[in-house]
Amino acid sequence: MIKGTVRVLGMIGLVGLLLGITAIDRNDAVAADGLTVSINAPAQIVKGDTLTVTVDITNVTAFDAGQFDVSFNESLIQMDSVEAGLVGTTQIPVALWNETSTGTCRIIVNVPGVPGVSGSGYLAVLHFQAASSVVGSSTISLSNGFLNDNLGLEITVTWVGDSVDVCEPSVIPRPGDANGDGTVNAADVTTVERIIVGLECATPSADATQDGSVNTADITKAEAIVIRAI
Repeated sequence: MIKGTVRVLGMIGLVGLLLGITAIDRNDAVAADGLTVSINAPAQIVKGDTLTVTVDITNVTAFDAGQFDVSFNESLIQMDSVEAGLVGTTQIPVALWNETSTGTCRIIVNVPGVPGVSGSGYLAVLHFQAASSVVGSSTISLSNGFLNDNLGLEITVTWVGDSVDVCEPSVIPRPGDANGDGTVNAADVTTVERIIVGLECATPSADATQDGSVNTADITKAEAIVIRAI
């Protein structure tokens, strides 16, 4: 009888030890991922233009929900809306967002249910409107961030901001304005064609698709801008 009791207690102790090790490993794995959530913004925009920013995340495991504050210079850019993110093939819905103070908005994202989402992508898409009368540089920072997995455990994250310069139109030719005259029209389509065949030197704004090269895709994009006035 005593031997049986000792054997049962021993088994209980072993199970408890294994569970403890599993819990330790689980917490260590969450803390050791070295994940980074970062603002991804263009370096420059023209004053008065719209600005699209993503809140990027890489190689997250079993993500379920999170919150974070986005701060910016409200005299230069203002947040208009927040759209759902995407990690892998799973949409990350925005549960709620609100301006908590001047130039700071708090955002909550939450995956329905508790399946957990793994992969890389972005937690949200932020839409801003640049001021039309002033220029300057605005940081876009992240703070008060918290992410958790599908077990309710915190996911340790490094939060990284970015910045954007709001410039005069003359400083940044519009993509597609290949000849730099301030307007995207049929003349720019011709300029792109001449650049492709080597009759003219490439200009940064000739890269209408902003993919780093000037090719026939930029002809198509420039034509679309002209036809659709976009």
